[in-house]
Amino acid sequence: MLEHGDDAGHCSNGLTAQKFRDATLEEQWTYRKWMRGTIAFYCALLLMAGTLALMNYSNAGLTQLTSLSNRPAAPSYRSN
Repeated sequence: MLEHGDDAGHCSNGLTAQKFRDATLEEQWTYRKWMRGTIAFYCALLLMAGTLALMNYSNAGLTQLTSLSNRPAAPSYRSN
């Protein structure tokens, strides 16, 4: 039977609640600052990707409408 800490693949290198409580105040502050920075980075990345996708979707729709509305009528080559 595996004891706590024997499983190398399960939280062996991650920050556990016990490790966080045992850390110094400076280490806790650094971890919290790092986590806020990581979350802010990924939120900004998601916002930029969403904005880019929205701009591309909007431009495609306007381009299609514009090209359809500006198309001249086809001339008739039939002789009457």
